[in-house]
Amino acid sequence: MKGRGGMLRLLTIALSIFPALAFGREIPIQGRTERTVLRFERDWLRALVERDRATLDRILADDFIDSNWKGQLRNKWQVLAGLSNPIPYLQRLQDVNIKLYQDVAVARCLNMISDQNGRIMMRIRFTDVLLYRQGHWQAAAAHETPVNSR
Repeated sequence: MKGRGGMLRLLTIALSIFPALAFGREIPIQGRTERTVLRFERDWLRALVERDRATLDRILADDFIDSNWKGQLRNKWQVLAGLSNPIPYLQRLQDVNIKLYQDVAVARCLNMISDQNGRIMMRIRFTDVLLYRQGHWQAAAAHETPVNSR
């Protein structure tokens, strides 16, 4: 009997310390907020510019599909295989609009691409669809459209 009482006390303590165990919920590693999605988008852009394969491998879902600005469809593995040396231009996000739908986020942004002197070379409007899986956001789909300069 004494062993059961001790075990019961230990279980009670564990459940009070880790309420997620008591309710069967996962403890999210990333938040489900617009701020977190914006940080995700910036990390994704940085990883593309720096050709950071490990970060892109984590960010892109295995079933990711991109319709790039040239109209080509590329899956995650094609995106990763296309990485080369760092690119010689700067990129920054503008006109950011993020909508959350429970475990789905849709990010609509404008990517301003400029040379080292700050001259705008290209503007690309894009839409990313992110899924919240096992405590992390992952990119499931992306679509990019070049915007004519005015």
